Amino acid sequence: MGLALALAGWLALLGVGGVAAQVSPWILGGLALPCLPGLWDLWRNPSSGLTVGADEIRWHIAQQATGVALSEIALLRLDRRWDLSYRATLVLHSGAKLRLPQPALPPIQALETSLAAHGTPCQRHPFSIF
Repeated sequence: MGLALALAGWLALLGVGGVAAQVSPWILGGLALPCLPGLWDLWRNPSSGLTVGADEIRWHIAQQATGVALSEIALLRLDRRWDLSYRATLVLHSGAKLRLPQPALPPIQALETSLAAHGTPCQRHPFSIF
């Protein structure tokens, strides 16, 4: 819904620029190009999600699905980003790190609560420059 509103707003602004401000069609066409990836995502409408089961955590984006057993997870690391979103990383007992894809993430508090209920600790890290 947010993507559709953003695209509609941008295209309406370009329409007003073309009619009221008489902006050149070449300039309008160039300013409309950033809408193409958004229109493609809106048309495809890929699904994504994450579920925490009794013994594993699974996530999917479009056609790809991955999962890992909860017994293999040492901790969930949550890094706060400059755009105020979180980057979630599963650190395994083997030392390997699995980054959870952003589109599949549920609200962070729900993810943290769900994993804590299964005995997986969570570390939150505030902004960092590096």
